[in-house]
Amino acid sequence: MLLVGFGPRPYSDLAEYKRLSLETRISRLHAAAEDLYRRRRYEDAVQLYDTILALDQSDLKSKLWIVKARSEIRREREEFNKQERYRRYGQLIPKLKDDLLDDATLGYFEVRYSEPKPYVRPVRKIRPQASDAEIAEAKKKAESSDVAADYFELAMQHWSRKDPEQALKAYFKAIALDHEILSLDDEQLLLSVSAEVEKRIESGKVAASEYLDSGKLLMVQGELRRAVKHLVKAAELDKKTRQEASDILLTLIESPQIDLLSAPPDLLGFRQAYVFDKDSDTVYVRVTLIPKNRGQIVPIDITIAADAVKNVESLSKDAAMAFAKTGVDNALRVWAVLADKEDDFAEYELKLAIHIDRGMINYLDLSNYSLSADMPDNWSFVIGSEFNFSDNVPKAEYEKKLDGLQISGYHLTASQGKGPSFLLSDFKEPLPRKLDIWKIIETGGEAVISNLF
Repeated sequence: MLLVGFGPRPYSDLAEYKRLSLETRISRLHAAAEDLYRRRRYEDAVQLYDTILALDQSDLKSKLWIVKARSEIRREREEFNKQERYRRYGQLIPKLKDDLLDDATLGYFEVRYSEPKPYVRPVRKIRPQASDAEIAEAKKKAESSDVAADYFELAMQHWSRKDPEQALKAYFKAIALDHEILSLDDEQLLLSVSAEVEKRIESGKVAASEYLDSGKLLMVQGELRRAVKHLVKAAELDKKTRQEASDILLTLIESPQIDLLSAPPDLLGFRQAYVFDKDSDTVYVRVTLIPKNRGQIVPIDITIAADAVKNVESLSKDAAMAFAKTGVDNALRVWAVLADKEDDFAEYELKLAIHIDRGMINYLDLSNYSLSADMPDNWSFVIGSEFNFSDNVPKAEYEKKLDGLQISGYHLTASQGKGPSFLLSDFKEPLPRKLDIWKIIETGGEAVISNLF
């Protein structure tokens, strides 16, 4: 009380506390009370908090600490009563009534007894072999209801007869309807089929359909890298399985899971060429790259409006397929699915033919900012009839003309990736002769015009 300015002053040094603000007095009392609480002097702490409330009745912190201190006082009293009762009677609840230690003072307690429980292995359900009538009935029910559970039941009926082809067909249909089906017991269907395919892969005798089924199974099991590898194999071995494998890979690319598999590759070279011929606008792209972490799906960004792209063709053996999607700022992002190579740092050469819809855009920009500034192999070409090259087409570092044909090459490294922009409406005349476009792109600015035809 003396510290906060109340009561008589025993000596003159305490006179300064009369001039202290109320906030300062309360903060000092709080510090002293908390120190008493930590020393387990709960009764003294309660007295100080009561003093704070006398100074400020709205101090919520003091009310909280009073409750905490009184709870500790009550807990200590209950512990003491329990110990005293156990000392007297050898148990917490005496057989005789004790007026000194009333039951209400014991507080809440609970005695628990743990008993070991025997481990019982779960019984795995094994279905008996289904008859033709049962399978026909299950198939009719699944097709009429179109419910995942019914297709799962149909798959298990087929699996009971060890028919993996029909079982997987129904199982994948069930997963397509509801992924929660994966939580059900499939009676080792996926495990058995996967093990069988792995044995055949080791022996080297695997059909495209088996690679396709294995890829689907691995997708379901979450092994995405191996799934992509097997789906690419299925697409390369047979044209019949190529479309289905392509659809599965496209679904993967459009899902967030692609971030777990794909990363921008290390580009070694980038060359593109615009060609107008026979009312067709096409941009040919040749990219040399090394994928990171041996990934088989890589993104390639191209500065063409994605809305103006009709389709993308993959013309290289190093790429099984390519998909055109929208990237940053509506620019084209090509997702290339690479072939499998054994080398850790395998180099790939992609050849893409991008077909442009002239009705969607008025001009074309052949810039490329994906390649590092210190990489010299960064070129853009414009190839066509010399009558198409008006004053609107920028002057190139490399130009050649021969028999009505003109080739303009732009070294993008010198312009920090900025390429030529020109109107598509200027290009009306077809090529005067048949050309090997890829040879022009590969030889680049060092080409001799006589070797191009």
